[in-house]
Amino acid sequence: MRKVDYIIKQISKTNKKNFENYVVTRIWHLLDRTDIKFVTQQFVNRPNGHALTDMYFPQLDIHIEVDELHHKKQQELDINRETDIIQATNHSIERIKITEDIKDINKQIDQIVRKIKKEILNQEKEKTFKPWNYEEEFNPKYYIKKGCLDLAENPSFRKIVDACNCLGQNYKSVQRAYFKSKKYEGYYLWFPKFYNNDEWDNKISDDGKVITEKCKNPDKLGSWYKGMSNNPVKRITFPRSFDNLGFKLYRFKGIFEKDIKNSSMENGVIYRIVKTKFEIK
Repeated sequence: MRKVDYIIKQISKTNKKNFENYVVTRIWHLLDRTDIKFVTQQFVNRPNGHALTDMYFPQLDIHIEVDELHHKKQQELDINRETDIIQATNHSIERIKITEDIKDINKQIDQIVRKIKKEILNQEKEKTFKPWNYEEEFNPKYYIKKGCLDLAENPSFRKIVDACNCLGQNYKSVQRAYFKSKKYEGYYLWFPKFYNNDEWDNKISDDGKVITEKCKNPDKLGSWYKGMSNNPVKRITFPRSFDNLGFKLYRFKGIFEKDIKNSSMENGVIYRIVKTKFEIK
């Protein structure tokens, strides 16, 4: 997919919400910066469920929320939702209240655009601004050159083979989801699926810090658990997920180690995150 396709798809997700579509497109066109990435319907974990923010700028840690007329009846819910988002992300939230006056809506949008441009300018002055390079986002060479995978930057790959080769496996294709590292002693690469199926029932906690791996095949259960219990390796973990456009991704979630004390054959093997950053040699 090209960058222009990504942008069009993001905007098209607001097509059935007239005011949201108006706000998103006006902000994007007023910014007039193709090196700024934006996401519509950005997923954010909450203590009890999740939230979808209307527009999000990952480079700036800014979310935009469009408060249509029905929001007047749910102000307390909106406050609680906003508090959860800020606590979960430490990002800022800008709100646009939809009124009957188009000039008032445009004035609010213009104020937010000025704030966004100011934040971009500040980052450029401090030399911390990272232009959006869509072509490099999922490219193993980008992370190899960068020298690390950092959970804070949400590294993602389109294919398992790309994540493997980022870490020196040199594969042409892959059919498995668990590999011994050729380059990093004591590490395995792991690509778990977090949904219930005939063989496995794997889960990750809402905060992403605990993974439970459970084998459901009674013929394999004993040998699997014995092998896992006796294998102390660290796991460089890339769970399979889908982005907000529905594309399959393998996102780096950190380095996990077994918690043997709290594991059991009946309840599964517990893994806990021990590092959120992995240095690439």
